[in-house]
Amino acid sequence: MNRLYSLKRILTFIIAFAVTAGIAGSSYNSSLKITSADTESSQGEDYSYTESVADGGQQSDEQTENDDNSQEESTGFDITQYAEQLRELSKKQTEINEQLDQYDEDIEKSEKKQKLLKEKIDSINDEIDVLNSYMTALELQINTNQRNIDKKQAEINKGIEDFKQRLRAMYIAGSDSYTTMLLESDSFYDILMRLELIKRVAHHDDTIIDNLIKLKTEYEDMQKTLDKQKAEYDAQYTQYTQQKDMLSQLYRSSTKTQQELKAKQKKLREQNEAYEEEREQFEGSLSGILKSSGSGGTARDNEVSATMALADVKLEELHKEINDRLDKGEKLGDTEPDYYFAWPVPGAYSVSSGVGARWGSYHTGLDIPAAHGTPIHASCSGKVIKINTTCTHDYGKEESCGCGGGYGNYVIIDHGNEFITLYGHLTEVDVEIGDEVKKGDVIGKMGSTGFSTGDHLHIEIRYQGYILNPAFYLDVTQ
Repeated sequence: MNRLYSLKRILTFIIAFAVTAGIAGSSYNSSLKITSADTESSQGEDYSYTESVADGGQQSDEQTENDDNSQEESTGFDITQYAEQLRELSKKQTEINEQLDQYDEDIEKSEKKQKLLKEKIDSINDEIDVLNSYMTALELQINTNQRNIDKKQAEINKGIEDFKQRLRAMYIAGSDSYTTMLLESDSFYDILMRLELIKRVAHHDDTIIDNLIKLKTEYEDMQKTLDKQKAEYDAQYTQYTQQKDMLSQLYRSSTKTQQELKAKQKKLREQNEAYEEEREQFEGSLSGILKSSGSGGTARDNEVSATMALADVKLEELHKEINDRLDKGEKLGDTEPDYYFAWPVPGAYSVSSGVGARWGSYHTGLDIPAAHGTPIHASCSGKVIKINTTCTHDYGKEESCGCGGGYGNYVIIDHGNEFITLYGHLTEVDVEIGDEVKKGDVIGKMGSTGFSTGDHLHIEIRYQGYILNPAFYLDVTQ
């Protein structure tokens, strides 16, 4: 009976698992697209905040709260702060719209209307900044959860392989193996011992099946969370696109606004040209460590994408080598990298800026704000190859002070295999060149040195000297 019951459970499990096996083959297409219908819905000047998962949408308050709590436990991120900022900005824009409607196009009221237009433009710019940060935080969550799903799938695959081995053993033993074992017993004591053995084997089989069912349930739950986060990202991207379109319409609606925009763009262009020249000189002085070949947003984006494709292949190869060693019972050295990059500021999970075009220049890393003096931890084990401690301009500023190529006080760690991490704007550096550091070691304190508008960490992950997008590699659960 025990054997028949076990075989029934095996067949039930295999059928149930086969039904959902297709999930494992799905992968996330990072090229998120917005339909024309989504874009066209933004053409009106009146603004209303797009409902998204962050807003709760049609969910009950209780469900939203439960989801938020679950999300915080899994990643450490509290993305509700971004949604709250967007709500406040939406409320402010609604008030401005109401005031704008009160004014006609006559000469006497044009200045008041112009002032309100400027306020609305500033408000939209603020919202675009928040949306950028929001989407970067979602990218971190999405990619962390995707890695966790991949690990869970690997566990499931291993469990299935182990179970296949067990089925082969049962088949080879034959269907009457349990009965034969008992009949061949030569004493009552021998029968009891064999019964205990059969019981333990059956329990082992049940444990394997129960564990696989548990892993399958966890996998499906994680996939649901991931799908929800992707939907929210799509919603925020749509909102981001709509706001940029609205901003363009506002600039076109007023000659004076256009003139102000051109003057602002000219100032930014001059400022950024000086900064880019400073950065190029800095990268030249560190040739072989920091590299860039693209200029302008699109060219740099293409460069980042190409570098990430190469880095992903290399990381997959390194992770396989390390896992093979661990399976053989080997251990990694204390300062040997595992090539999984941990979050460098535990407890601080806000993101103020990600990789991409920003303010007429190109932002090459991830910005994580926190209090002045917050400890900064090594994201991965490695060797310190470069530091700077000469910048004394430890305060927020709107242009570069010229120190450290804009990074101010910084630390660069070499992780081997052409991977490095850079930690910028530090108020204090706690390591020396040549130091071997472990993942999680404190390497400095957060500050605002170099080209920094306020206290934050600027972290870069580079492969072969070229930048990667840290949102795809930093694991907020580590």
